[in-house]
Amino acid sequence: RIPTLIRLPKETDMTTLSRTKRRTQVNAGAGGPTGSRRAWAITLLLLGFMLVNFGDRAVLGLAAAPLMKETGISPSQYGLISSGFYLLFSVSAIVVGFIANRVSNKVLILIMAIVWSLAQLPILFVANVGVLLASRVALGAAEGPSAPVAMNAVQKWFPDHKRNAPTALLNSGSALGVVILAPVLGLVIGQFGWRAAFGVMCALGVLWAALWAVFGREGTADRTPGPATIGETETGGLRVPYRRIFLTGTALSVAFSGLALSFGLATLVSWIPVYLAGPLGFDAGTAALLIILPWLASALLMSTQGAVSDALMSRGVPSRVARGVLGACGMLAAAACLVGVVAAPSLPFKIVCITLAFSVSGMQFTIGTTMMAELAPPRQRAAVLSIVAAVTALAGLVSPAITGVLVQAHGVASPTGFHQSFLLNAALLGAAGLVALLLARPARDAARIAAR
Repeated sequence: RIPTLIRLPKETDMTTLSRTKRRTQVNAGAGGPTGSRRAWAITLLLLGFMLVNFGDRAVLGLAAAPLMKETGISPSQYGLISSGFYLLFSVSAIVVGFIANRVSNKVLILIMAIVWSLAQLPILFVANVGVLLASRVALGAAEGPSAPVAMNAVQKWFPDHKRNAPTALLNSGSALGVVILAPVLGLVIGQFGWRAAFGVMCALGVLWAALWAVFGREGTADRTPGPATIGETETGGLRVPYRRIFLTGTALSVAFSGLALSFGLATLVSWIPVYLAGPLGFDAGTAALLIILPWLASALLMSTQGAVSDALMSRGVPSRVARGVLGACGMLAAAACLVGVVAAPSLPFKIVCITLAFSVSGMQFTIGTTMMAELAPPRQRAAVLSIVAAVTALAGLVSPAITGVLVQAHGVASPTGFHQSFLLNAALLGAAGLVALLLARPARDAARIAAR
């Protein structure tokens, strides 16, 4: 006879055990059906986070034409204000990234959303170079860590081989934010003035923060048994020197690609609306609709890339091909399209080239994130993603200012300054694509990190 060593408390019954089982499933991240539903619910909530994020970024570009006309701000001053967004962006991304390794991502995300909202308020009352610059600097400081921390929060809910699709969906939030909000903000600007657009973004930020405070949760997939990459298997519970991660060929290619992509993204947000309304001669309403096209195409391509990469990797295709080669081809195609914008003989062809140039390259944002997550041990992933975001954002610090100088030299009505900026970006994207083809080998680099 085997003695009974442990007895359940008298009040414990099958209902309590069932409830405990369900609670365990939820806390297991993506470990079971219930966890999977919760994982995708958090992903969709964070998608809303990214929508508001890029709505905040885009609102200045959408309001640029009436703002410059009313306040007398010159193109070079406007370029400086746009660049101000990136002044503290990198520093904040790095600092908060390291904090995110130890502090609840839910709390950090909530704080960032609240700061975004408050940063919009001064513009409603005073609009001069100083106030606009201070507002954009504060906004950039709060948004610098937003994407990497949100990516880390999502990846806590999924194992590596299932991260491509949710990461791509989250990255598409940047595009969807403009697709959804640009027409709305354009209508608000036309009906109520450009200041009202900043008020709308402030209200959306407050609303999202309230939803996150109630429904946000922390994932635990990193602690759930399941398929893992070499790096996760060998170093999941350990730490490695950051130099081992960032001196790999994969990390160097991701950094270079990110610089080229950020140069173009900052131009798209700050200057493409001005280009459409200036040299191309579209009215404000039409320009607001046309600016949707590259963002919409980017959202579709990012989601497609995530599904394709997941499918390829599930069939045993190495991540070098499923991620690295795919992203490199996108950047090379984008470089060719930027040259096409300059050389296009007709207006419709220019619009097509703008749409493709600023969308096919966007796949690399998702690909770079997943490749760096493949290299980094889970305990260091938030900091790694934040450092990458900080380094690549440096291009955004100079891109709007450079474009502003070029545009002012030739006049807002002339396409010459804009085209010079496009060709510079095309050269960066072409070089980044070639570097990615040569150096991006995430599985090999993860194995070397683990071996040491």
